[in-house]
Amino acid sequence: SERSFSTAVGGKHQNFKNTISACIASDQSVIDGQSVKLRTLEPMWIGNSLLPKNTTIVGSARLQGERLEITIESIEALGCIMEVDLAVYDSDGQEGINIPNSMESDALKEIGANMGSTVGSSINISTNAGAQIVSDVGRGLLNGVGQYLTKKVRQVKVHLKSGYKVMLKQVEQ
Repeated sequence: SERSFSTAVGGKHQNFKNTISACIASDQSVIDGQSVKLRTLEPMWIGNSLLPKNTTIVGSARLQGERLEITIESIEALGCIMEVDLAVYDSDGQEGINIPNSMESDALKEIGANMGSTVGSSINISTNAGAQIVSDVGRGLLNGVGQYLTKKVRQVKVHLKSGYKVMLKQVEQ
């Protein structure tokens, strides 16, 4: 079927689909640079080879702000390694998977963990118990805030749910 897109600068006719439906293959926790397993939800042509639906493919993850960009450079299927240049797009039509507030929520959990772990970790006999607890909480808060600032530079772990739908699109040169 022929599809038509209307834009502010005129209409553009397109008679083919330019994406392949895929999904996250399994529950995964990834950091920058790790592999992400995806599964195709429809058959896909690569050159003269037709990859069947449910083919597992692996991409490389890169965290860019609040998006997890995934690029696929090769696919192993049908006993062959096939060179490709695919990018993963989210359902909002933007490249990469949207991961809102990933850095802030991870860092806030760490601040809370540091506050809890430092309470009662050191005992100073020269002060009373109330002053000791306030001192420990304050030290934990300061450690947590320091780690929050370094967390902006450190790698963040992203949790991907099995079955989350994405689209694969060939990178335009």
